[in-house]
Amino acid sequence: MRRTFSALLLLLLILRAAAAQSPDAAKIVQPSAPPQAQPARPLTNADVLSMVEAKLATEIVVEKIKASPCDFDTSPAALGRLKESGVPDALLLVMVMSPKCNPQPARRVAVRVPAGTPVELETAYTINSQLVRAGDAVSFRVVNPVLVDGQVVIEKGAVATAFVTQAERGGHWGRAGRIAWTMKEVTAADGARLPVQFSGRSVGDSKGAKVATQMILTGAIFWFAPPVALLHGFKRGENAVVPEGKRFDATVSGAATVNVTARE
Repeated sequence: MRRTFSALLLLLLILRAAAAQSPDAAKIVQPSAPPQAQPARPLTNADVLSMVEAKLATEIVVEKIKASPCDFDTSPAALGRLKESGVPDALLLVMVMSPKCNPQPARRVAVRVPAGTPVELETAYTINSQLVRAGDAVSFRVVNPVLVDGQVVIEKGAVATAFVTQAERGGHWGRAGRIAWTMKEVTAADGARLPVQFSGRSVGDSKGAKVATQMILTGAIFWFAPPVALLHGFKRGENAVVPEGKRFDATVSGAATVNVTARE
């Protein structure tokens, strides 16, 4: 009986000790957090030169460049030194075309565009008075970049919009077609719309004088058949046509601020 009691007491002491050690045991079996991977060091001119001097195949060096962040010095002087050290042209070209690993963000500046700033425009396509109506929008392109304080505020090729205010096709009795428009806005370098002013018009070739002359001659010759002379009245005048690429001078009609990438 005494032996049984002693054995039970010993078992209880063992279980109690195991329970006390279980938190520490749990801590031991917990997997440690994996170390954070360090960002790969960007390749430099020296790395490329080292690989070339190690006589690695050009294809291997190219693939290494493509798979790595790069921070090459591609100035003319640096490229010249690499060339003299034996770096082949194929690798130099890949280095020049490789983007920087940590490019510096472009600096943005706010430029005040004053009213009256000139903008040279050209028609983006042929405009025909027979094919448009009053109220239609027509497009123009900016011929040359517009600079203010040395910064490009309106890029070459930017779209400008005008609205047709009059559109008449060539009519009977030789009446010429007419078209007129008023500029509204142009797209700035930051995507904003700047108001521009310019009103243009075009008139087609009138056939009125020619029709009148033909009617007089026909009436004099065929005095007995006046309806024949009236047939000339069905001759239409020409439509007004503004060809693609025709240039016009407009101006910014209201001061505005444009946020552009700074030109150093």
